[in-house]
Amino acid sequence: MPAQAVAQVAAGSKEYKSLGLQLQFNTPFITYVFIKKHQPRDGEADIGYALYVTGLPLGLTDELSLQQLFGVFGEVQTVAVHPTKRSAAVVYKSKDDLSEALAHASSGQIIECPLPLPDGPVGLKAWIAEHKAQRPGNEVLQEQLDEWVEAHEAAEAARVAARQAAMADDGWTVVVRSKGRKRAKGVGGVSTVSGGIAAAAASVAHAAAEAKQVKQANNFYRFQQRDKRRNELLEIRHKFEEGRKRLAALKAARNFRPS
Repeated sequence: MPAQAVAQVAAGSKEYKSLGLQLQFNTPFITYVFIKKHQPRDGEADIGYALYVTGLPLGLTDELSLQQLFGVFGEVQTVAVHPTKRSAAVVYKSKDDLSEALAHASSGQIIECPLPLPDGPVGLKAWIAEHKAQRPGNEVLQEQLDEWVEAHEAAEAARVAARQAAMADDGWTVVVRSKGRKRAKGVGGVSTVSGGIAAAAASVAHAAAEAKQVKQANNFYRFQQRDKRRNELLEIRHKFEEGRKRLAALKAARNFRPS
């Protein structure tokens, strides 16, 4: 912990004592943790000669490392690390061991506690490496997509083969529409016939189906049929009136000669 943070914690509570740690050899940097005698809250059970430790640095957050560090002051009975990895409770077997740890922190002496060097990157570099590992790149993604497509196509082919086998057991003949002459082949005991349907015949059949669909759609409702009959009657009346007017015009011009 930096010196500025040490001063802030020390000013915030007089109960805490700073304990300096030298975590690496041949370095002037000192890391501080803060310790005090653990006082149980109301309703909490007394856990004995416990030492509360806060401000744990990176790499000193496991029970074994803390037991080795605070074991220099006496026999450590147990260590409990908080889920946040920022504080812990160290329980000593005797009161003298607890007092020894607090007295050493008050003296200001530095404890050499070298941590083993990590195998891989730490801190920000470790986060970047984890981020890159989760996103391997376009080439790996393309390979994964290709494998998925191949597996999907294989599953579809197996499904089609199973369906054809079931149809063969029932005595069905699979017919596949395609242009050109008729071709017959047998796969797995299934007779498959393809071709033989001309393009013109298919076009005529398609047009007839569309015309039938339109006719059914136009005459589907009763009001459509009623409107159609009314329009036909109006058209007949209109033609009759036009013929009567034309006959009257011919009579007026005296060009009408009845047979």
